[in-house]
Amino acid sequence: MPAKPPPAPADQQSSVAAIRRLAEQGYEATTAGDLADAVGMSRSTFFRRFGSKDDVIFADHDHALAQLEGFLGATDLDPGEALVEGTADVLRLLVRDPEAARLRFELMHDTPALRDRELVITHRYERVFARYIRRVQQPATPGWVAPALAASLVAVHNATLRDWLRDRIADAPRAVTRDLHRLVALYERWLSDEGDRQRVLVAVYDASGSADAVLGAVAAQLGRESR
Repeated sequence: MPAKPPPAPADQQSSVAAIRRLAEQGYEATTAGDLADAVGMSRSTFFRRFGSKDDVIFADHDHALAQLEGFLGATDLDPGEALVEGTADVLRLLVRDPEAARLRFELMHDTPALRDRELVITHRYERVFARYIRRVQQPATPGWVAPALAASLVAVHNATLRDWLRDRIADAPRAVTRDLHRLVALYERWLSDEGDRQRVLVAVYDASGSADAVLGAVAAQLGRESR
């Protein structure tokens, strides 16, 4: 059976109401009928729009994955910047409704079955990133680079999201953007051809000067280049 499409963004308020009911009654104790009542729909309408209980909880991730794939497939940004922006956009989507984000976090913390699906979602993000990285990486890039960087992008994202949920940081998108720039810098040699280019150093000196004077001019130019 094909995967059920995520509910449209216009259903966000209903999705939050359903997640709130799940948090209040508990995942196992809540039926699809309870969720339909919570959002003011018939059971058949609820199933058409949202699918299962799990689908309600993970709807934002389905939107985020679709958004990420579309962005990486169309962007003209430098690969490192594209990875930073794409990951930060995922986080912006997931934290746009703080109540829903916190309720979802509590549900997953208390429900082993949801943690299993969260792991599946994590692997889906990693596959999206790895496909893009393989497409844009430099020739002769080691095979481990794409999966390693993909997993690291997801790890940084998830760590930032957890810090935000626990009130350790206030601006999650800003924090994740900063940390992701640090991460992709470690992989720059495989994402950009800049690392393989030789730098050309131009130093102007008096041809009649001594060897020490020439070396001094070169050293001074190197100092300016490094700043």
